[in-house]
Amino acid sequence: MAQSTERERLIFMARSDLRVMILRPIGRVAAEDLIEQFFTSLSRVEQPWLYHRLVDVRRYEGHFSAEHVATVAKRWQTLRGRHASYAHVALVSPHRCDRWHEASPLPGFPNETLCRFTSYPHAFNWLTAADRHAYLAQITNAPADNGEKLRPSALSGDILLD
Repeated sequence: MAQSTERERLIFMARSDLRVMILRPIGRVAAEDLIEQFFTSLSRVEQPWLYHRLVDVRRYEGHFSAEHVATVAKRWQTLRGRHASYAHVALVSPHRCDRWHEASPLPGFPNETLCRFTSYPHAFNWLTAADRHAYLAQITNAPADNGEKLRPSALSGDILLD
């Protein structure tokens, strides 16, 4: 595994009271290294399959292929074992796609839902909303989300940070 630099790293945070994990790969980190760093960080979280995940790839300059996603899915299934996981995953990307703000099944992760965003606050607020469907309807009907001054709930308390 290559050594990450200040510029190239995975930032990992977990908030147990909200059951949210945040992953922010930064720079040109090899996908294999990100996977290892992610699972090493998960070892410090009790019952990580109960957490929703926010993956912010806006500053990631590497390549994460379908094969890498399959590797993560297989390791995730091994980690959670027989425990059911009904988590939601918010993906924050700098580019909109055809499924922007549309929640859908997450291939390779049974019973989990993926939704894509261009705004970190929208992604975080969706993960922590009491009614995620209503929240998506609200932001989908709002003006474009880039440049808005929304703030996610403050991250404090028992944060794990790498």
